[in-house]
Amino acid sequence: MTSSPTLMRAARLLAGVGAASLVSVAALAQPQSQAWPTRPVRLIVNFPPGGITDFSARVVAPKLGEILGQPVVVENRSGSGGNIGTDHVAKASPDGHTLLLAGPPNAISVTLYPSVPFDMKRDFVPIALLGSVPNVLVVGSRISARSVAEFVEFARRNPGKLNFASNGTGTTIQLSGELMKYYAKYDALHVPFRGAPAATAAILAGDVDFMFDSLSISYQNIRAGKIRALAVTSAQRSPLLPDVPTMIEQGYPQMEMGGWTGIMAPAGTPPAIVARLEAELRRIVALPEVVQTFEKTGMTVQFMNGPEFGGFLEREIARWALAIRLSNATPD
Repeated sequence: MTSSPTLMRAARLLAGVGAASLVSVAALAQPQSQAWPTRPVRLIVNFPPGGITDFSARVVAPKLGEILGQPVVVENRSGSGGNIGTDHVAKASPDGHTLLLAGPPNAISVTLYPSVPFDMKRDFVPIALLGSVPNVLVVGSRISARSVAEFVEFARRNPGKLNFASNGTGTTIQLSGELMKYYAKYDALHVPFRGAPAATAAILAGDVDFMFDSLSISYQNIRAGKIRALAVTSAQRSPLLPDVPTMIEQGYPQMEMGGWTGIMAPAGTPPAIVARLEAELRRIVALPEVVQTFEKTGMTVQFMNGPEFGGFLEREIARWALAIRLSNATPD
């Protein structure tokens, strides 16, 4: 049976209408994330200006803003060991316009605080780990050791007579010292100070014997010969201290730890936004100028995608939970 020209025209018309309808439905089904961002993006730093997390945010934010076509504004919301800023992001609308610059306190607070108003696994989606900075085992003038082995031997021969500084209870500086005591099997007294400057002043004055300081803080004093570095806690030697071996090299593989920074979003953020942020951040931290800027402060670019970052965070939570239980640390 042959179709008439009229019927053929009608069929083509109906097909066109159907195709147009499908296009309209597809357009309506497109996620709102395609229009993102529609306003400035806030990058919440949960500590005051001046630290590694704040530094990382201010390096990355302008470049991310240029790519996205909207400003990425760094906003410091400090207090309660980083919990105030973290809680703010946990309760923010999951639309990609509020992000968290996360760091070790986000792994530590899970165990350190009896309760927090958020859950790091339930309330956040990891986007990318950006970089890390090692701690460095430094000794003051009263310690003659030139290696970790010599230091441990001296500490074991003087149980309870050595003391170590930190920038506060529950920080990576204190907890690194506690883990070293556990793995090396010696005893030493923890002396907390209110912040890094006071702790640094104490070891420079000889009031304390050693500490696991952040390399970004202690580098200039090490270089000036005011304190001596015995080891860094990174997987590889630091470009700033190429002659200082790692803790791993000196027999303590468990002591790979330190500071780190990564970006997270509220749970429920559209996957398309998460994927774009991850891709753009990967490109940003690979830029030579970003790598060089990080390295000048002792940081190393260490990119991980979202799932990798999530696994890393779980390991960090377990590591610091052990140190907190060993030391009975409580919030300052």
